[in-house]
Amino acid sequence: MRKFLKIFSIILIFLILLFIAAIIAINIFFPAEKIKDILVKELSEKTGREVKIENIKFNILKGLQLKGFSIKEGERYKKGYFIKDDEMILKYNLLALLKGELVIYQFELKEPYIQIIKEKDGRFNFSDILDNLEPDEGKVNKKEKKVIKKSKGKKENKDSFIKNIIITNIAIKKGNFIYVDYSKKEPSAIKIQDFDFEMQNIILAVIKPINIKLKCFVLYNNYKIPVDLKSKLIADLKNQKLDLSIESFKLTGITTNGKITILNYKDIKGNIISFSNTKKMLEVLPDDLKKKIEDSDINIDIENNLKFSIINNKILFTNILNLKNGVFTYQKKKFVENLNGNAKITDTYDLKSKFDFLLAGQQVDLKITGKKIDKPPDSIYTIDIYSPKFAVEYLLGLLPQKEKGKKEKKELTEEQKKQIQVKTKKEIEKLKTVKATGVYINLKADSIFYKTITMGKTIGNIRYVNNKIYSEFSMMAYDGKINGNLTADINKETYATDIMINKVILNRFINDSISILLENDKNKKSILNDLKDKVYGDFNLNAKFSGKGFIDITHTIKGNGDFSVKDGKITSLDTGKELAAKTGLQFLKDDIDFDIMAADFIMSGGKIDTKNFRIYKGKDGKDGNMKIKGAGYVTVDDEIDFKVEVDFNPGIGKQVEDALALSLGIKDVSYAYNTDGWIPFDFRIYGKGKNKKYDYNQKRMLENIKRNLKKKIEEQGKKLLEEKKPEIEQKAKEIIKNIFGK
Repeated sequence: MRKFLKIFSIILIFLILLFIAAIIAINIFFPAEKIKDILVKELSEKTGREVKIENIKFNILKGLQLKGFSIKEGERYKKGYFIKDDEMILKYNLLALLKGELVIYQFELKEPYIQIIKEKDGRFNFSDILDNLEPDEGKVNKKEKKVIKKSKGKKENKDSFIKNIIITNIAIKKGNFIYVDYSKKEPSAIKIQDFDFEMQNIILAVIKPINIKLKCFVLYNNYKIPVDLKSKLIADLKNQKLDLSIESFKLTGITTNGKITILNYKDIKGNIISFSNTKKMLEVLPDDLKKKIEDSDINIDIENNLKFSIINNKILFTNILNLKNGVFTYQKKKFVENLNGNAKITDTYDLKSKFDFLLAGQQVDLKITGKKIDKPPDSIYTIDIYSPKFAVEYLLGLLPQKEKGKKEKKELTEEQKKQIQVKTKKEIEKLKTVKATGVYINLKADSIFYKTITMGKTIGNIRYVNNKIYSEFSMMAYDGKINGNLTADINKETYATDIMINKVILNRFINDSISILLENDKNKKSILNDLKDKVYGDFNLNAKFSGKGFIDITHTIKGNGDFSVKDGKITSLDTGKELAAKTGLQFLKDDIDFDIMAADFIMSGGKIDTKNFRIYKGKDGKDGNMKIKGAGYVTVDDEIDFKVEVDFNPGIGKQVEDALALSLGIKDVSYAYNTDGWIPFDFRIYGKGKNKKYDYNQKRMLENIKRNLKKKIEEQGKKLLEEKKPEIEQKAKEIIKNIFGK
């Protein structure tokens, strides 16, 4: 035994001396500087680029340390680096290497830099390196090339000293990687900054988890997105199973954890849960976008739970999105509160969701279902909205608001109008090419309110399918009913709509409308304020409109209809009282009763023709103090031509006589009466914009005067008529001049 130990000791000492001699020989015949020169030369020839290595250290016991390694860009870029690395450390197990296995227990890159550029023609900034590495096709034909590759492969497998390469720990510190794409119409750039990566215990994965850590910033355009990953990997080689445990993965304010299992090295199943908050997600926005939404504040807790499996290449999954404690504030006003709900999507790509929240303090229930959501052209979404009280005012508040202060409206030139039409036409043509999803929206509300306006029970729906829009709505309003429908075909550029209003109480509608119009001038004295609580009646409207073309709807829309106010009254107005005091016309301060105020209208070419306008009480208006008739047109270009005929009954006519006699000194207006005892008064308004004019030509009154004077003279005899005719005509002219200034 002692002899054996003695022989073993001698052999061991001999091996150590031999190993030391080998290290000395390597340092003599292959010094670090020589190794550096060989590497630089070989890499320069292979890549066709300028390669540099500042310093290299090699220790057979410890490994390789390389500093200042770089490969320059090609000639077409003139300057810059394709690859650059401050320091590379590679440490291996020497005993394992003697057995033919390269076990690297530390592979570390410090401050590596790589820039990838995709050019306009689709080539990359490293394409020339690949070209240099390919064999010369002119010297080796395809058949020979295959034989050479095959023989080389066999030789390498047969003669290679290193039979296996194992890496146990990998680390990258403060890496920077850039990708620039010039091949697209809009160039884009992505930069990965301060990239730290660490993977430990790889060789021990069977008995101990592999630790994986990653941290960096992703820069895309003006976005700077932080990324932070901590995970572990466990391998069960016996059962061919890999378990990846994600302890924490943080991205744009989203924190994710979960587990992914790989079975038989092919099937996958997992459960990934993500948590986030909208405020944290918006923190990555660049300053210019933050400024644009500074009036808005969205705070919602979001949880996403994804369960999935891929078995025999078949994908199954269930994804549930939960929203909690949602609050949406706009300009320091809370529009949405207590937002809660969930949405579920399965591998059949069907969507089911349900949310509830407070909108301006009122409860809203929202249901959204979808089918084939993975195929947008074939997708169909159904949206059901219900609320006991629906706050339209606050929904409108979400829309962009016009700047305060009056701005002078500039008249567009013909060239500007053409430019707008051309732009609109392009947008419509673009819309025709879009294969949009189908959308069905159903709205139900027990009441709808906007400021002081409150509507009753409302039902409405909108359908958008194959570039066609269908819409109907029905609401109870002011003890009446409002119905309407709309159809539009974007491809054909056609549309049609019907509107029906039945027995709406006019005074409540007018009161609410005036309250909105004069919201900022509630105490201001005006004719509108004077009308509040003083106009009554049941309002009715029937109208149909249609058109072809969306370019200039106001001038191309066509339609017709009629409106009426039945059993109405205008009670004593303050304006009427003031006029009565000034003129002595006491009827101006009295109530005005009417059975009907109505008209028919036709619209075409931007022109609305109104016919048979009338305000009557009793048959033909004979039971009222006055009856009014009118006809004419207005245009969308602010042009008007409207004639009005007013007739006062005999009682009012007497007041008119006395007032004219008192204020104008006219003693006798009796010749102006109609045959039925009513006195006429006509006027016309015509013109455009601020240049509107008024015409008080009293043709009917003049005819009455002529007729009545003629009748009176005929009664006095033919002789008096012949003698006094010039005087009578002159008297008639004077009466008209005194009354009308003509």
